[in-house]
Amino acid sequence: MVAVFTATGLISGFTRAFLDDGPGVTPPLLLLTPVVRITEAGVVMALAFLLAWKAPPLRAAVGIAALAVVSLHAGVVRTHFYLDWVQTAELVLVLGLVTAGSGVLLRLRDRSRAELAAAAQDRARRDERLDMARELHDVVAHHVTGMLVQAQAAVVVAERDKSKACELLPGIVGGGTDALGAMRAMVRTLRDNGAATATGDLTADLRQLVEKSGLPVRTSIELAGDVRPELGRSVLRLVQEALTNVRKHAHGATEVEVDVRLTATAVLLSVVDDGRTGPVHAGGFGLVGMRERVDELGGRFFAGATGEGWLVTAELPLEVRS
Repeated sequence: MVAVFTATGLISGFTRAFLDDGPGVTPPLLLLTPVVRITEAGVVMALAFLLAWKAPPLRAAVGIAALAVVSLHAGVVRTHFYLDWVQTAELVLVLGLVTAGSGVLLRLRDRSRAELAAAAQDRARRDERLDMARELHDVVAHHVTGMLVQAQAAVVVAERDKSKACELLPGIVGGGTDALGAMRAMVRTLRDNGAATATGDLTADLRQLVEKSGLPVRTSIELAGDVRPELGRSVLRLVQEALTNVRKHAHGATEVEVDVRLTATAVLLSVVDDGRTGPVHAGGFGLVGMRERVDELGGRFFAGATGEGWLVTAELPLEVRS
């Protein structure tokens, strides 16, 4: 700041003190030429603009104040043919305010852009965390729930017949293996920045999911055409979570119907059971995650009791709605 102040002072007014022969003596004519005056005014304005734009606030304030002092000094003590010293001081102040104000506006613009970029990064990280949370709930919790149900059944059966309980152990081991495989697949997807697709053949994946559910499921799958990978993954996860909810909350369910069909504009799916539902159906994050998936794709979602069981339906458009 000392260097800036000194250099500016030499340009704007201190040269008079150094170069004058004595008090009241007119400075060299070179310093009075319009070219020199316009040049030094431009340099001062550029310095003030850069300080207001780029310098830290305290340094900018001190630097601009220094520039204002030396500029007012030069404007008052120099001889002018068209303006008196009051008009000169007013002109200096107006130009200074315009210049410094322009720098402040650019500083605010840069700060606003940085804040918007930071907010966008925060939203991206939040969306990633939500996506990971849904994947953990939909994929891993599905397998863990199956293991838990079978383990609970084994405990009950073991009181009467230990050999029957042992027959349930392979299913528990298989559930643990599937859970580990799902975790590894999700880690691979995250390492690939989500590039991996969840399903290549949606019909086959849905049938495999139903077979592994261990529920009395009756399926109707009509997918004559191809479905884009991200939409197919959402369909698979919605059906998976609906079956998980049936296994956890639909007490005494004897039949589950899974219907997935493709229309000209959307994929329609429904999962309905005839079990008794309790208040636990309102807890957890399963329904929240399903609704979020459908909302992100611009679709419609419903989940609720039917009087004879529980119904989950969704309409997922083939094209993302703007």
